[in-house]
Amino acid sequence: MRKILILLISFFLVVSVSSVFAGGKQEEKPSAKTATVSAGAQPTSFKKIPVTKKVTIVFSGWGDQTEQKIYRDSIVRFNKIYPNIKVDYQPIPADFQTKIKAMMAGGTAPDVFYVDDQLMTALGRTGQLLPLDNYMKQAGVSRKDFITELLKIFTYKNKTYGLPKDWGTLGLVYLPEAFTAAGIPEPNDNWNWDNLFEAAKKIAKNTKFAGFIQNPDWARFAPWAFEAGGSYTNADYTKATLDTPEIKKAASYILNMKKAGALVTSSDVGASWAGEAIGKKVVAMTYEGGWMVNFMRQNYPNVKWKAAKVVKGLNGVRSDVIFTNAIGVNANTKYPTASAVFTIFVTSRENQAEIVKTGFAYSTHPDQINLIQNPNDKEIAAGGLVGKVAYWGPNTGKINDQVSKALERIYLGVQTVDQSFAEANKKVNEILSGNE
Repeated sequence: MRKILILLISFFLVVSVSSVFAGGKQEEKPSAKTATVSAGAQPTSFKKIPVTKKVTIVFSGWGDQTEQKIYRDSIVRFNKIYPNIKVDYQPIPADFQTKIKAMMAGGTAPDVFYVDDQLMTALGRTGQLLPLDNYMKQAGVSRKDFITELLKIFTYKNKTYGLPKDWGTLGLVYLPEAFTAAGIPEPNDNWNWDNLFEAAKKIAKNTKFAGFIQNPDWARFAPWAFEAGGSYTNADYTKATLDTPEIKKAASYILNMKKAGALVTSSDVGASWAGEAIGKKVVAMTYEGGWMVNFMRQNYPNVKWKAAKVVKGLNGVRSDVIFTNAIGVNANTKYPTASAVFTIFVTSRENQAEIVKTGFAYSTHPDQINLIQNPNDKEIAAGGLVGKVAYWGPNTGKINDQVSKALERIYLGVQTVDQSFAEANKKVNEILSGNE
């Protein structure tokens, strides 16, 4: 399995983007020759950029207590290499994007913080994030060190404004006992849409379990759309492509599953989300990500569950959606070098390897795919090798919202597939043209 995964990811990453090095203001005066980590320390995959002064930088991200502990531990590891850089960790668990934007406007934003597609659009394209390429060059870090697809969101005019901190994807999460109860085999790598549909129908008809759960959500719809050959916009994000045969084929198939009783939503089974429905053992299958590992361990430790890859399309194509976030640096930080080296460390192979051990997230370095140990996590992560980031330029959030709304109208039966996606296509084109 390890060899197969490594070969697959090598194929997936054939496209590389050359770095363009941009200068940045310096609060220190690093020597022209970069230094390696001091004697006695563990070797690293990056060169140590000297930071001679004692400084304090503020770092913020979202996340619950589990995620916060992961980054507190990362700071401890960082300080073994850079003891003179104090990191004041100030998590913002709720309304992160709104608060960061307000803090940036008020001049009180952290030095280093999480960056998603929304913040990249608001800050990266307006010069409020620091280009990292020059610091990466000094540290001997290349864009090629990261999974290529993950950098797409955080690149603008060939400059890097964030380094991917983690990523996730979807897999087919299921309860083996539901298949046993229905007297049918468990999912395998050859499954396609029809296999999923038929299994869900049999389980719903012959057992106490609902078949397959999927809410009207752009992200869970994305693998279906991609496998049918669809996309939410064209390649340069200038035109909507929702009113197409490919998108409507995927949506129609899902609707047919719902009409046949093979597909339900969270509200249908009294759950707040699909993962909880699996934990409560009220549904047999869903598409969810690697976060299920810790969720099930913490909340439903006695429930036996498994994961497989998302099923193939009817054309034999398997595709998936990739979620990712980055860590970026405030362009107005007083300490750009210290902030940059912290960002480089947190996203380094060494630190990411430690994060992978927790089961929280996958490493953004392709040569570390084999570090995933949990068998369910491995199956889910394999989807990232054939997936793509659902990024549609600066209007990504608005476009994804329109897809979710289109699916909701279809689920409620207030519009047909053709009507709903024609409306979504019109609204997305208005968004792209600035006439919304």
